[in-house]
Amino acid sequence: MKRTIVGVLLGLSLVALVSAQPGRRQGWGGAFPPPMAPETVTITGTLGIVQGDLAVQQNGVTYHVYGLNRYIGFIDSLKDGARVTLEGSAFSVSSDDKTKYLRVTKLTLNGKEYDLARPASTTGFPGMGPR
Repeated sequence: MKRTIVGVLLGLSLVALVSAQPGRRQGWGGAFPPPMAPETVTITGTLGIVQGDLAVQQNGVTYHVYGLNRYIGFIDSLKDGARVTLEGSAFSVSSDDKTKYLRVTKLTLNGKEYDLARPASTTGFPGMGPR
């Protein structure tokens, strides 16, 4: 009886471990999957905070900028009110064309360019490329 219970528990543990392994993530891998193909954009504007997110407004469209907040404190002058040029992929998650989300791949600040593109992952773990 003890062997049967231990065997069943061991089998369930193995199934739990295998199913918890990370798989290959396709697409954005973020909280909001894009409903359509993202468009590549270059925007210039003043960095601000809109609804608690870093954002840049251009031509009446608010671009919520994701991933850029991790560089505040590491890139000089990157703060609220900074004049920036951003390149990346923009998409909208609702029918509102006045709000878009931007994944930044290149930042230009004070005449200096920063490459913020993340390497492609083949391991299933973000940021870990091929060896």
